[in-house]
Amino acid sequence: MLRTLRIIGCLTALVLISIPSSFAQDDLKSAIKLTESEQFETARKSFDALIAKEPNNGDNYYYYGLCWIRQFMVDSMSVTLKEVADPALLNFNKGIEKDPANPLNYIGSGRVKILLGKYADASKDFQKAKDLMPLRGMNYKKSATVPPAKQALAYAKIAEAMLKSPDKKKEELLDIIENAVERDANVSEVYLIKGDIYLEYNDGSNAIIAYNKANDLDPLSCKAMVKIGQLWVRGKAYTDALGYYKDAIKIDSAFAPAYRERAELYGLAGQWENAIKDYQKFLDLSGKNTYAKVRYASFLFMAKKYEEALSVINEVLATDQSYTVLYRIAGYSYYETAKYPEGLKSIETFFKESKPEKIIVSDYVYWGDLLVKTNDDKLAIEKYQKAYEIDSTNCDLLSKMAKSYTKIKDYPNSIIIYEKKLNKNCITLNDYYEMGKNYYNLQQWEKADTAFGTVLAKKPDFYNAINYRAKVNINIDTLYKLGSTAKYYEMLIPLALKDSVKNIKDIYTAYDYLRFYYYKQYLINKKCEDAKKSIAFCEKILAIDPKDQKALDTRTTLKTKCPN
Repeated sequence: MLRTLRIIGCLTALVLISIPSSFAQDDLKSAIKLTESEQFETARKSFDALIAKEPNNGDNYYYYGLCWIRQFMVDSMSVTLKEVADPALLNFNKGIEKDPANPLNYIGSGRVKILLGKYADASKDFQKAKDLMPLRGMNYKKSATVPPAKQALAYAKIAEAMLKSPDKKKEELLDIIENAVERDANVSEVYLIKGDIYLEYNDGSNAIIAYNKANDLDPLSCKAMVKIGQLWVRGKAYTDALGYYKDAIKIDSAFAPAYRERAELYGLAGQWENAIKDYQKFLDLSGKNTYAKVRYASFLFMAKKYEEALSVINEVLATDQSYTVLYRIAGYSYYETAKYPEGLKSIETFFKESKPEKIIVSDYVYWGDLLVKTNDDKLAIEKYQKAYEIDSTNCDLLSKMAKSYTKIKDYPNSIIIYEKKLNKNCITLNDYYEMGKNYYNLQQWEKADTAFGTVLAKKPDFYNAINYRAKVNINIDTLYKLGSTAKYYEMLIPLALKDSVKNIKDIYTAYDYLRFYYYKQYLINKKCEDAKKSIAFCEKILAIDPKDQKALDTRTTLKTKCPN
């Protein structure tokens, strides 16, 4: 009910604000809105035009710098910190030069320095901003150059910047916000930042209160509603989140991030058609700029729409190769569509063109996977090892390395990797099975038997493990005294007969071994019971191949010895 009343109020305000002319947003607000809608290329052009027209207005430089930071915040995979820090600082420093009495650009400079890990320098910049404003408890209207509303915004922006500091303290940040509220209690941005602070410390209830206050003060801004939606997603209350995204779109159908957030929420629910529809809307509202297309391609990949992702990627790369992240997504997508040579070429280009700080674990993993598919397991192992150096908790990487070692017949190193998994307590039954095969190939029969035994202790019907254990025991029970091989072949036969066409070779091998085993038992013990068992397996063999000479000869011999 509260949300419905809020929407009605917002829509009423929207009607009023749409009455022409003097109430229209100025150029700076329009440029800021372009940034908030993630139309970064268009926003930068707007800021360039603004600065050409008003070169001494420090606010223009401040929000231009924030445009760069915002792009990094929403897409750090495509844009590195270095790529945004330089132009952002350039704008903030220019703003300080042109409008030295404006505290915002000092704060912007400090924010970049926090992101760069230069915390002492950031504190100095924040203090310079504070020095331009009255002290706490004084008459905040006394400073004509910095009106109370801007003072409030400035202090809130300091708190926002400090959120990225590793030694931040909740109480200190909230105290800065209260300082801002004292200067002017009616600045909506202050409450958005207040909500972000509470959210950083997992205080969802107070975060919602702050976001709602921001929305009350600026009912035409959808930022608060989208933030509340994101909060509900974080709490896995997806239905509530969806409601807020829908409400934001009702208030401002041109607010692009609302469509993106709703698209990603639909993606979480597996509603990919709705998700893609919303992402296409986000793309349209983002001006179909290159950055938005890059985001869309990434989303299509996550939606497992690999061919569609490749279509968008190739469209962008045809005119702009600067977004190296596209080569990553292309490499991944080519792999998923079994176009391995194309994928290998794309991922190699990505590594060649990308800066080291852009490389993530999955890049090496996909590179390794593509190399495996193109039969270069030796090089694949190197890539998996690189990935493991970044994330040593990823046991799947150990499995991939072990399998590649096996493929190139480096069985000792494969076993070493499986033993590493054992030590890390992340070994699986299939790992024991693969380790058993490696020992088998090395003719280390006892160790192979132990590995397969571990598998069968937990999964007695593991067909291939039974089959291998039988083969292993042929080499252990060379004198036919233990009966171990016979036991495993007798376990195998009923499982093999479930698909006699597929398993005919294994069935034949088992029958032939048991034919000979019981024949040997007869020769050792002279018991006709053993002879009859051998004859029975001869009959089974002859049902498969009536001309099998061994079976014919064994049957004839034993029937002579034990005619009944």
